[in-house]
Amino acid sequence: MKGVDSSPANKEGMTNKPIITCAGDWNLFCTLEAPLVAAIPQDSCEWRRSYGRITKFVYLESSFIKYNKDKVQSELNLLKRPIFHIYWTDCVDIEYYKTTLREDIEIWFKQLEKNNITDWMIVLVETYDIRKTNKLLPRTTVLDKIKGDFAVKQTEDRFISVINPIKSEARSAESWRALVAKIRHFVLVAYNKALNKFEEYMREQRERRNDPEWDFCKYFILQEQLAFVLEMLGLYEEALVQYDELDALFSQFVLNSNITESPKWLDTFKQQITSWQAIRLTPTVPQHLRELIIKQKASLLDFRSYLFIRQSAMLLLTDKPEEIASRCLTTVHNTLVELLLLNAQSIDGAAACWAHLACVETLRVCESCTDMQAPLLHNAKDKLHILGKLCGLLPGSPEPTSEQLHLVVMLSAGMGDTENNNKQSPTVRLKEALGSKTCFQQYYLELAELAMGTYKHIGRLRFARQIGRDLAAFYSELGETSKAVVFLVDALRSYEEQDWRELAAQTRLELVAAAKKMNDFDRYTTLSARIASTAELEILVRHFYFEEMMKSIKENLAEKDSVQTELNDCFRIISATLLPSERGVYITDNKVECRLVVESFLPKDVVCTRSAICIDIYEDKQTDIRTPVKNYKTDLSSVGTQASPKKSNDDVTPSNFITSIRLDDLKPKNPLLDPMHITSKLHYKEDKSLQKATVECQNPKMILKRSDSGKYRKPSAPIRTNYDHCFTNENIIIRPGVNDIVLECIADKCGAFKLGLVCLLIEGKLEFISNALVNTRMGYEVVTQGVSVYLNKVEPKKDLVAGLEHDMELVVSNGSSRLQENTIHLRASTGLHLRYGANAALSRELTIPLEAAEPFHTSKIPLRLFAVLMPKREKSIEHTVWITCPWLESVMEVPLHFSPPMIAAWKLLTSNTRKFVHVTLKSTVAHFIQFILTEPKLECDGNTTVSDLNPKSCENMRVASDGTTASFMWELLKDPLVKAGPMKANFTVQYRLLEEHISRTFACPFDIQDCTTLFVIRTKLEPGKGSDFCRASQVCCLHLNVQRVNETEYTSLMYEVLADQTMWAVLGRTAGVISMEMNAGEPQCVTLDVMPLVAGYLPLPTVRLSKYIAANTKDPKKDISAHPRLEPFSPGQVYHAGKTKQVHVLAPAPKEHLDITV
Repeated sequence: MKGVDSSPANKEGMTNKPIITCAGDWNLFCTLEAPLVAAIPQDSCEWRRSYGRITKFVYLESSFIKYNKDKVQSELNLLKRPIFHIYWTDCVDIEYYKTTLREDIEIWFKQLEKNNITDWMIVLVETYDIRKTNKLLPRTTVLDKIKGDFAVKQTEDRFISVINPIKSEARSAESWRALVAKIRHFVLVAYNKALNKFEEYMREQRERRNDPEWDFCKYFILQEQLAFVLEMLGLYEEALVQYDELDALFSQFVLNSNITESPKWLDTFKQQITSWQAIRLTPTVPQHLRELIIKQKASLLDFRSYLFIRQSAMLLLTDKPEEIASRCLTTVHNTLVELLLLNAQSIDGAAACWAHLACVETLRVCESCTDMQAPLLHNAKDKLHILGKLCGLLPGSPEPTSEQLHLVVMLSAGMGDTENNNKQSPTVRLKEALGSKTCFQQYYLELAELAMGTYKHIGRLRFARQIGRDLAAFYSELGETSKAVVFLVDALRSYEEQDWRELAAQTRLELVAAAKKMNDFDRYTTLSARIASTAELEILVRHFYFEEMMKSIKENLAEKDSVQTELNDCFRIISATLLPSERGVYITDNKVECRLVVESFLPKDVVCTRSAICIDIYEDKQTDIRTPVKNYKTDLSSVGTQASPKKSNDDVTPSNFITSIRLDDLKPKNPLLDPMHITSKLHYKEDKSLQKATVECQNPKMILKRSDSGKYRKPSAPIRTNYDHCFTNENIIIRPGVNDIVLECIADKCGAFKLGLVCLLIEGKLEFISNALVNTRMGYEVVTQGVSVYLNKVEPKKDLVAGLEHDMELVVSNGSSRLQENTIHLRASTGLHLRYGANAALSRELTIPLEAAEPFHTSKIPLRLFAVLMPKREKSIEHTVWITCPWLESVMEVPLHFSPPMIAAWKLLTSNTRKFVHVTLKSTVAHFIQFILTEPKLECDGNTTVSDLNPKSCENMRVASDGTTASFMWELLKDPLVKAGPMKANFTVQYRLLEEHISRTFACPFDIQDCTTLFVIRTKLEPGKGSDFCRASQVCCLHLNVQRVNETEYTSLMYEVLADQTMWAVLGRTAGVISMEMNAGEPQCVTLDVMPLVAGYLPLPTVRLSKYIAANTKDPKKDISAHPRLEPFSPGQVYHAGKTKQVHVLAPAPKEHLDITV
């Protein structure tokens, strides 16, 4: 029999096979038996079962026997009864069939019907004869005759003909395969019928389980037959289900017996237990245990051993050794409970021996299942410890008594002898361990250390620490306290990390006892302090160990250095805050304070000899940093400087420093609370139909990673550091609860600093250290504030205006330095004057004395500035002041920006040949300012005189920066017939502030060129012929008159009519060239046709006159272009007399109605 979908070789220990009887020609079958037995297991067969059960593919093997009509097996014996019957014959003669064979088959059928057998088959074996192939085939064969005599409609497929493979192998292959397939199929059909009847009977027996006469042992053997058959058919999982049902049924009876009346058959399992042999996990059936169950002589341990062996056999055949280990622990636990419930009598330690041997034997089978080995080793170690305690083998116990020696003998006898005296068998190892203390200790330590190492390997550290505590107790009894301390420290660390406070407290009590035993006073003192701070212990215990701590400090640590321990053992840092400086920044040689809020868990007050927080230099930043004090400048017109080279803010202050932190910020982030990046994804087939929907993790490497073993690694001891540079406070009393401690230090050097270790020295000997602030961003910066010099405006919101005096102040800030008596030298650029003192004169250079001053003193020295207003038309005036200070290596340069008080704009106006100069003054100062203007003058060089057209009294004329302007006008007087050349003009005016009485002169020079009128243009519009008025949409005549009024070298002119296309349409050419070589008094006339497009008062089209320079075609050497070009006239050379003239255009005349006669 083979496993489901397995190979023929996967059959171990199973001797039962389906039995098939053979009737008819036995000698014929004997010739075919060997190939038939070999052919049946070669392929699987589909087994369709009843009641909708899952279809299985089963490999079959078979055992053939000769049919015996006298030997009939019961239907309840599934293993021994034949399951299928075959009649073999090789008759080919119809006459022989009629006379002899028919009667024999009929007798066989009657015997089958008598025994209610319906699973049969008749096989006719034919011999292939090549000599008969050419002859005519008979109409009726022997197989047809047999079918006709015995077949019905449902059994026609049970008659089969096969060619003898022995005599004709090539011709028989197809028929032989059909025969083997039929046998497989009919055997499974037969088993289906038999199992249905058997299961029905089995259910009836199970329903009678509450009857007084019902016996579980008989029912067990009955249902086990079904398990055997399923195992024989290769259905190991279903066979396991049968054993599990029996296991559950038995357990339920045992549990019910504790609360109700126990059935009679259960008394069998209450008998005295005399054997606790080791179980052997093999696929073979332990017949000696099965016989005990059949004879109702099996004890509870025998029954449980047999049931577990059979369950393990099914699991071995299905390749599930890890489940065997899991079931072993459950079976051992349930069996020990059932022994108590049934009150089965046995000597002390018998159950522990059986449980130990079961776990060790299971370990042998589950060597590849590392995850399940650790619990088995743990259980085996615990049971061995129980045995050692009973037999007096534990360390520290006295020599075994006679009763204990007798118990060892009884236990060894109950374990029995091993096969082949294997020295490595579990029984031999256990007997040796019970034989002497040395072997016991060696075996116990081997199991314990192996279990602990396996637990660590699979990541179950809690169990590993539990075994470590057991080993610590074991080593303590052995007198090896140092080894015990190692395991206790590891256990304590795990309990503290996982917040098992009760276990951690008990472990500390064990550790402190071990430290006292070892005379390790340092550890004893620190542990006493820790126990005194443990809230889970009673207050009397805490007070006792507090006194022990104080006593040990005075007696044992008096002549030693301070002992270091973790601050979190007895204290908790709630918050740390750097108190702000009065000046906003921390300055050298000044005090820096830090408030530390600490909670004490000690039950009484203690004296803190020194509390300190180490200060570490922030190495990534420069150490020599100088920063200016707050600057009061409001714009770029008043610039200050600092005593050190300019640096950016990133170089000055570390941007990642914080000045306050709380306990919640110090807690490490739990990575298990991070959200997993999981998304849903739809997968489609090629035809776009949905195949499946999955949930996928976007980054499994961040989630599915090995747990960091570093958190379970022994932490490094606190590093002792010096406290030369730290926050300190000495001789303070720390009371139970929250304490507010203010620590301070003197900033002796500048730079960036971070807070480091926190230290509390208690009673001068016990030093509590915490690195909670080491990896935080808590820190501060100390700066050296250098001497700063600024030149500021007294009124920062007002611009500096040239031509006016301004109040300034020279600000000198000492910073953190002490200044001696000295001087500052100021030098101004040309045009800028300084005044120091009320009656002093203006000067370009000043020397200002400075008095001695203390640190952080600011001196303000008043100054007056005056920028000379130059006769330039500029919108801004730049000046510079150079400051020379004794503490600066280089001269400081201060740029100053001045605005002119006002700006003058002039314009040349023309009226025919008369010329006028129009000057406008406006102020561009940013702030509001008003000027009073007096005595405006315009002076021109040469023979040109001017006529003042301004009012005689202009005392109240003003210019203001709010947009108020002042305008002046003069007429240039000259001979209109004489061409005037270029001339220079100078405009001057006296100005003063509204609130002042001192007037100053504002001058603006400008040049006047090409101001003589050369040509006068006149335009006139006349209506077209036949019309008296100009109407829209009618052609009109535009007359152009160009007259030369002064001599000029430009006689060729081009005119261009520039008409607004929305008002006028020029018909024909809009430009032309005219010559002015004739006398000036004779104008040139041009007539153009134009059409007004709209009605109303329309301005005449504009006419532009330009110089026309003809192309040079005769002398190419002259600097004249080969193409004609135009040049514009300067403003004032052409006067357009009709520029502002308008003409009245009437609306178009209405159309006349015409009578049309056809």
